[in-house]
Amino acid sequence: MSVATRFTLRLSPVATRLRRIAGVMTALLVAMLLLAADPARALDRTLALNQFHHRAWTAADGVPMETWTMAQTPDGLLWMGGPNGLTRFDGVRFERFHPTPPAEFPSGTVAKVLATSGGDLWAAFFPRGLVRIRGDQVWRVPATEQVASARIRYIAEDADGAIWAGGATELFRFENDRWERIGASWGVEGRAIDGVVVDGRGTVWLCDNDRLLGLPLGETRFRMVGDCKDATSLQVLRSEAWLVFANEMRKVPALSRLPVARDPRLSTRRGSSTVVDRDGNLWTVFCPAGLCRRRLPWPLEGDRVPLTGEYERFAAPEGLSGDFGMMILEDAEGSLWVATKTGLDRFRRAPLVPAPMPRATSNFALAADPDGGVTVAAFSPVASTVWRLSGSASEAEKVAAPSAQITATGRDRQGRLWLVGPAGLWRREGARWAEVPRPPGVGERWISGIVPYGDGLMVAFQRGGVQTWEEGRWQPLALPGLPSPLEAAVTWAGDGTYWFGLKDNQVLRWNDGKVRRFGPAQGVDVGDVLHVYAGRTRLLIAGERGVAILWDNRFVPLTTEVPETLAGVSGIAETVTGDLWLNGRKGAVHVRRDDLRAYLADPVQPLKVEVLDTLDGHPGGATAFWPQPSVVEAADGRLWFAGTTGVAWLDPVRPRNNPVAPVVRITGLRAHGVDYPSGATVTLPKHAEMMELRFSAANLAVPERVRFRYRLDGVDTRWRDAGARRETVYNSLGPGSYRFHVLAINSDGVVAPEEAIQDIVIPAAWYQTVVFRVLCVAAAIALIWALHRLRLRQAARRAREKMRTRMAERDRIARELHDTLLQGVQGLILRFETHSAQLPPAHPVRAAIDADLVMADGVLDESRRRVMALRGTTPIGASLPRALEDIASQLARDYDGEFRLEIVGQERPLRAEVRDELRLIFGEALLNAFRHARANRITMTWRFGWWRLRVELRDDGAGMPVDLAATGKHGHMGLASMRERAQTLGATLRIESAPEKGTTVALTMRASKGYAA
Repeated sequence: MSVATRFTLRLSPVATRLRRIAGVMTALLVAMLLLAADPARALDRTLALNQFHHRAWTAADGVPMETWTMAQTPDGLLWMGGPNGLTRFDGVRFERFHPTPPAEFPSGTVAKVLATSGGDLWAAFFPRGLVRIRGDQVWRVPATEQVASARIRYIAEDADGAIWAGGATELFRFENDRWERIGASWGVEGRAIDGVVVDGRGTVWLCDNDRLLGLPLGETRFRMVGDCKDATSLQVLRSEAWLVFANEMRKVPALSRLPVARDPRLSTRRGSSTVVDRDGNLWTVFCPAGLCRRRLPWPLEGDRVPLTGEYERFAAPEGLSGDFGMMILEDAEGSLWVATKTGLDRFRRAPLVPAPMPRATSNFALAADPDGGVTVAAFSPVASTVWRLSGSASEAEKVAAPSAQITATGRDRQGRLWLVGPAGLWRREGARWAEVPRPPGVGERWISGIVPYGDGLMVAFQRGGVQTWEEGRWQPLALPGLPSPLEAAVTWAGDGTYWFGLKDNQVLRWNDGKVRRFGPAQGVDVGDVLHVYAGRTRLLIAGERGVAILWDNRFVPLTTEVPETLAGVSGIAETVTGDLWLNGRKGAVHVRRDDLRAYLADPVQPLKVEVLDTLDGHPGGATAFWPQPSVVEAADGRLWFAGTTGVAWLDPVRPRNNPVAPVVRITGLRAHGVDYPSGATVTLPKHAEMMELRFSAANLAVPERVRFRYRLDGVDTRWRDAGARRETVYNSLGPGSYRFHVLAINSDGVVAPEEAIQDIVIPAAWYQTVVFRVLCVAAAIALIWALHRLRLRQAARRAREKMRTRMAERDRIARELHDTLLQGVQGLILRFETHSAQLPPAHPVRAAIDADLVMADGVLDESRRRVMALRGTTPIGASLPRALEDIASQLARDYDGEFRLEIVGQERPLRAEVRDELRLIFGEALLNAFRHARANRITMTWRFGWWRLRVELRDDGAGMPVDLAATGKHGHMGLASMRERAQTLGATLRIESAPEKGTTVALTMRASKGYAA
């Protein structure tokens, strides 16, 4: 039997106990994460159903029709089953799941799915068949098991990790790789069994023939607790089991005193037609159409809770994907999922909560009320309206107000509400409205700002200037040195200071009759100033080019990584914590106090901000010009934002972070047009230079905000940021082994606990193998060596030719000297001898002449030796050390000194040109040692090595100065000629000497250049 059709997961008792402990620990960890997520992600029961962030998916998005069952696995994936098979959803893409061949599903219809705490997914098929899925592997329960032929209607997991599965008349339990039928020995009759749930203490509950049965953890026989007749659902809420009836909920009596060791919300992560979520909302799709919610009394008190009041309904007219609901599920992040016959819907608590404004309204003017709400004046094509909103109200309260169009609202110092529009101004006096005439000559102008002024009001009219209303009359505001009327955006600081924003980067401060101007020299660089805000501690301005803050009597522009973040700001608020909230085209921008301080200390670094856009419930971005301000702070601390499509509020102290880390996975690999499954090591074909990798991470709340980082070992030296992109491509890859890593980060910076890894191997072609490369390197080295040898031969041939030319020239010079100069001198000596013989022996001149003739004979002998040396008369093949020894013997007869020759190693024949040059070099050195150094002991050492030839001449004579040994004596060619000859041979000549310390002449050269063979 193949792996696809049988279980092979055999566990020992010890392994079973370890699995149970791991399951409990996993459940506790998940419970802690979910408890931490409650304040931010639960479906706030104080909100109306239409105030949740809703999104619907339909068949056009890939949703399977008629979802019968849903479950969420610990990796965050949402699984849906029904007549269209099994589908998984990661928040972005719907993917039909198929087993890898040769495995196959029992049928194409999934009746029930269960996600276990260990990460497995169990799926029961219609009409029969049961499989277990782990990752992409599928194990099918063998047909020999009774449970495989039963019609499964429900599946559950208990605290020990055992699986319970059953139908109308049968119940089975799977543990230790063995299925057991549960019958009379367990206290179960097996008639009309309707579902199994497990409470927080591990007690298993079920309804059997209208009897409520409970199995405490560790026991093997159910106890009868009561009846469950007429119950519509059995739910686990805050670790306790509850029976849900049409008109009430009844708590099931506790059978165990064990502490809570199981996540009480694991049961809510499976689909049901009726669900009680973690925040006390009762949801159902049997009402009879759409989705219905009833808020339970919270917290629950007593054992019986009446279900009173009307359901809130949400159906197709309100935007649900279909009127016929099938299944409900609450996920790990607190979102509610509703499967209908024609689609899938998600409801979640967004940071910004939409206010219930009527449709067909826009251009919302906001004014904070003393009791914590806001008054909103909205424009409508039919007639402008004024509404009263509060954070706890599910509907807007219409306020009796003038029917004229309202474009601005505000309050004076007495707290009276003012409405201003193109047709006039109205002030609320108790329950009535008092109309105030418009300033003379202003006409129907838009209003850009209203602030208190004395006992009246200051209003900024577009193209009408700033006007003040006090003591029943209008008067244009006149400031010293400025024209009137003053075209400006205006704000009031509360301490008697007024700030005005003008065109062309001009800001005015007016206090106690004094005006101070701020311009480009003071850092104002926002273009035309369109909005001015004086907060609790800070002043900010907004214009067409951004936002700036007054800091140390100078305006500092706020810059972010994305320049468009602070574009179109028309409202600013500073909370009691010192945080800033700005309303712009991108949405609500949150600047934390500490981040602002860090930025002001070092404005070179971009300002860190948090942007809440439409995904967070923002109503479409702020209106750029009017009405202003587009954000106000209510007395209860809520911030109200006006956008292009509505009004929304935000509680700035409510946590908004999502602590649930995404689980990243690699979904596929493609190379050369072929798709490869991920998981095990993938071997690509040869020459696969390009590959495409796909990855994902299940994040069902805000999947659009999940960011990815990846790297490929062997190519990347650091992580690459992919942003929200879920694929990458690598080009120009060579053969070898690669490892691909990918990490996911959710919208609040929580990093996935583990990275996904894919190993990839690209085989080498024959010409890409190491052997081929070694052969190529060897061939290249051989070629280089051959070229080098050829070059050496050519150089040696040129050197020999040059040496022959030099030797021929020297022979010619020697012949000329011998035939001319020496013969002439010899003839002169003979003539002087003849003349001397003619003189009497006792003649004094004859004695002098004879002495001169002796000297002349010496000069003539020396000249002959020099001429013979110039001709290089050393026979070919003769020993050069012995020849130099003969020269030393001749010099020893004329000068004092003892010569000694040492030969180390076997003497090797030298090249002719080398032999002649060495003879000349060391002949000169010997002459210097005998004649000039007056040495007593002279030693010449020849070292014939395998790689080097070294000749050294040492004496113990008078020596010479160090500088003279290094450069030679000016006008003398002896030492210089020796160095030149050594350089010609490619040898190194070293002459060391010091006064009274003798002289050492050492020559070293390569054997290949010196030896004849």
